Amino acid sequence: MQEIKLDYDTVIIGGGFSGLTAARELRLLGYNVLVLEARDRLGGRTWVDRRLNSDLEMGGTYVHWHQPHVWAEITRYGLEIVSGPKPKKVYWISGGKSCCSTVEEYRKKIRDTAGKLMSESLKFLPLPYQPLHSPLIKEIDGISAEQFLQDFGLTEEEYDILHGWVASDFCGPPSEGAASQMFRWWVFSQGNWGTHSEMISTYKLKDGTKALIEAIAADSNAEIKLSAPAVKIEHDEAGATVTSFDGTEYRCRAVIVTVPMTVLKEIEFSPKLSDLKMSASQEGQTSRGIKVWAKLEGRLEPFDALAPGNYPLNSVHLDRYVENDSIIVGFGSRADWLDPSDPYEVEEALRNWLPDVKVLECTGHDWVNDDFSKEAWPMLKPNQLLKYFEDWNTPENSIFLSGTTFAKGWASFMDGAIESGMTAARKVDTFLRGQE
Repeated sequence: MQEIKLDYDTVIIGGGFSGLTAARELRLLGYNVLVLEARDRLGGRTWVDRRLNSDLEMGGTYVHWHQPHVWAEITRYGLEIVSGPKPKKVYWISGGKSCCSTVEEYRKKIRDTAGKLMSESLKFLPLPYQPLHSPLIKEIDGISAEQFLQDFGLTEEEYDILHGWVASDFCGPPSEGAASQMFRWWVFSQGNWGTHSEMISTYKLKDGTKALIEAIAADSNAEIKLSAPAVKIEHDEAGATVTSFDGTEYRCRAVIVTVPMTVLKEIEFSPKLSDLKMSASQEGQTSRGIKVWAKLEGRLEPFDALAPGNYPLNSVHLDRYVENDSIIVGFGSRADWLDPSDPYEVEEALRNWLPDVKVLECTGHDWVNDDFSKEAWPMLKPNQLLKYFEDWNTPENSIFLSGTTFAKGWASFMDGAIESGMTAARKVDTFLRGQE
């Protein structure tokens, strides 16, 4: 006979940063909260795993003090940040040929153009946490990031460098990602390319994202069930019944669903959610790329490397040393172009810049074909911001969506997930108070 739980104020679907932040905030307000996590671990698309004789971030990694919500959490829990070795050289590919220079020469080459490019975001997003505030956003949300680069009057070399940079940020083809999505990142740097690079790809938690996710979970003191994917949610204005994979039913007054947008369609809702929410889930998003870790023979000089989006790896940098060898991390825009566990394939990709490189071991996680993510970090396609943003953030009966996709500010970062979790918790508190 099925077990039936009757005593939760809120059930939260997903134990990533958004879900656990919402759980903590609601618990602090005195609510009884259950978190159902589909995986056998917490963290969602962040995951510290022991591989290559190192603790490696298999998913989301980078933080910065210009990301206000995650920095507040780092401060709250007294965590430390670190960065890898400072690059000495930069490699890039232009016109099919590999180029190399010192960091100083490279920055001089690209700094002014990149700054002008990024400064365009300021007129379209004068209030970064209100992405639909300016009517000008309509001009840029409907075109791809690739089209924006093509229209900007870049030289071939500038275009190839920036195309690789954007492909890496989208973790997908720039031809399929919305220019507005990139603007939502760029606007926080006020057009300063160096600041932007530091904000999105330099600093990480000394003890890993696991340290922060565990701190939030412990602080919440919420009931958490692992390996418990939700498969059905029946809801009305008075509450909901959540059914997990094993058939257990959990009755509650409100539900916060934090699964990735691409996964939302896998849950049966009764009644169905809005056509807009379901349409967005069916469409999916841009990010279908790969993150690769590899141990290379020898202690290489610290470097950054870029290649256009049609290469298997678009961005690579040296992350650390392990004894006498080097560990690099790289990103490619198509998961089906590169097997991160195949040393031959990874070595061939790296030889576009480093012809003599020797891969000893390599690894990664295919988030695109992971049943509980079906995408890397979320990056919107053209027209999705304008079409879906308000509906994503509009509750239906007792159902509330939360996640980094729906964030107002740093969407697709941990910061955005935390922001969205806080916002959802506030909305649920208002909703529950209205029931009393």
